[in-house]
Order: sequence, then C-alpha cells, then structure tokens
Amino acid sequence: MKKYVLFVLTLAFWVVETQCFASTQIQIGNTPHQNVEVEGKVNDTKVQVGKPFTLDLSLKVPYGWFVEWNDFAIDTLSEQIDIIKRSEVERTADADSNVIVKQQLTLMTFDTGEIQLPAVGLTYARSFDDPNRQKAYTDPIDLYSTTIAVDTTLAYKPIVEPLAAPIQMKEVFPWVLAALLLVLVGIGIWLLLKRRKTRVDENGNIVRGPVIPPYDKAVTDLENLRQQKLWQSGKVKEYYSSLTDIAREYIEGQFGVNAVEMTTDDILEEVKPLHFSKETYDKLKETMEVADLVKFAKYSSSNLESENAMNHMTEFVNESYEQYQSTLSSSASPQMESMSPSAPPQMNDADSETQSATMKKEVKDA
Repeated sequence: MKKYVLFVLTLAFWVVETQCFASTQIQIGNTPHQNVEVEGKVNDTKVQVGKPFTLDLSLKVPYGWFVEWNDFAIDTLSEQIDIIKRSEVERTADADSNVIVKQQLTLMTFDTGEIQLPAVGLTYARSFDDPNRQKAYTDPIDLYSTTIAVDTTLAYKPIVEPLAAPIQMKEVFPWVLAALLLVLVGIGIWLLLKRRKTRVDENGNIVRGPVIPPYDKAVTDLENLRQQKLWQSGKVKEYYSSLTDIAREYIEGQFGVNAVEMTTDDILEEVKPLHFSKETYDKLKETMEVADLVKFAKYSSSNLESENAMNHMTEFVNESYEQYQSTLSSSASPQMESMSPSAPPQMNDADSETQSATMKKEVKDA
C-alpha cells in the first residue's frame, strides 16, 4: 500500500512539473555541439487573431566563437505567422564567459485554431575564419489562436473616422522646391524672351524698330481686311470684330483715347471733344452700333450694310485724320510765326512727341 501511494505521489509531482514547464514554453533546441544552447520562448501558447505576441530567441556559445545572426529579411516566419517588429540584437556574457546573443521578435497571426511556430535556425562557428558554419534550431512551438470575443449584447458604436496625420516638412519640401524651380524657370524664359526682343547698340542704347503711325496702320489694316472678304464668305461676326478692333486701335493711337478697353458708348462719348464733323462722327457711330448688334445680338446684317461698314470706317479714318492735321496746323502757326526766321528750329524726336501731345490736349480743350 505504501509503495502504491508513493508511486501515485511521484506521478502527480511529475505531472505538475511537466505542466509548469509547458506553461513557460522554453524550447531548448537541437545543436551540433553540447556547449552551444539555442532557446525560443513565448509567454503564452494561447494567442489572439490580430494581436501581437513575442518570441524571445537566444543563442549561447563559448567565448571567442562567431555568431552569424539571422537578419529575418522577410516579414514572415511561416504562412500563418507574420513578423511585425524586430528588436535590436543584444550580446551579453554569463559567469562562465559564454557569449549570449538575444533578440525579440514581435509576431502576429490572422489564422484561428492550432498553428505552429516553426523552428528558427541560428548560425554560428568556432571563429570568424572557420568556413564550417553550423546551425542551431529552436524546437517548434504549438500555439492555439482564438478570435477576439465580441459582446453582441452591447449597442453598436459609430465608426471612428481616420485620424489626420500632421504634415511633416519632408512631405512639403519637395513641393516647395518644385514650385521654386518652376518660378526660376519662368523668370529665365521671360528674361530670355525679353533679351531677344530688345536690341542694344554699341553705346548701350535700346534700338527700337520703326513705329508705324496709327493712321498708316489703320489704312493698311482696312485694306487687308477688305481683301480677306470675310463677310462675303459668311464670316460676318469675324469681319465686324476685326473692323471695330482697327477703329479702336486707331482712335487710341491717334487721339490718346483708351478705346481698346472701352465700350462703344464710352468711345463715342470720349471722341466728342475732338470736334469731328457731324458726318464723320455719324459714320463711326453707325458702324460701331451695327457691329455690336452683329457680335452680341446675333443680328444678320445685309450685304449693303457690310459693304457700307467698310466704306464708312475708311472714310472716318481719312476724314478724322485730315481734321486732326488741320487742327494741328492751326495750333502750330502762331508758334512758328513767333520764331526767328534766321534761326530755324531743330526738333528732335522727343520735342516732336512733346509738341504732338500738347496739340492733342489743345484739341480736346477746344
């Protein structure tokens, strides 16, 4: 009876010791040398889906031996287990002058049920120059993966919106640099085009091309427009747009009225102080008003109206220029008489422009 009780107690003690050892899951692996120990350890064999758990690896070798640690270049240990984090590799020494190399891997699984943590091989040699590399393997560890418990009795909660990550300088810097480069390229192109357009003589003075007088330009443009025969080919709107553009540029260049930026009513109001004859003024007024109807009111002008528009605009340019020249001559006569006949005046371009501007002001003030 005593032997039977002793046997039962011994068996019970062995079972308890085995369970305690299994709960810590310290796996002493297989090594080719007795003085080399490899170890793989997890805190618990029960893990949850999507929840990280750790695997502590260690390899103990005699002092002076070489350890070629596994860098775990891939992100998986097996098809069921992923590596999400690697700690730094630590090297320490024990009381017997053995070198202990350690590293902790943070793992995660998305499978449920029984899964196995595979054996991990760690490489070592007697020395760095020893070509005979050996591997010590940890023992596989059986794990059981469970899902996260969900309390279905609780009320549903709203989905949490994604948190906005703060903008970092390294994210903004490439865009700022690209914008600055784009601005610099634009400035460079602008300066290059400006340099091409601007010619400078040997003294550094800007050489300007010949300036076509507004009257000559208007007459030439009207003749070119007549030769294009736009309204005869059905392009009535383009015809009247070109015709009024010529008139606006002529009025602005010849009389100093900002006609290009004005409406028809504003132009007609601004040219009144120039004291054109009624017939000349009416030709401009009639042509501009018909052009506005065609461009903005979809008015279909007749062939006679289109032909008259060209004739009236040509007559307006010629008559207004003649009246303008006549006004300049009458304004310049008293000034010429007051000058000494023995010393004829020498006028440069700047004086001529100044006098022309003065005469334009006198015409408006008249």
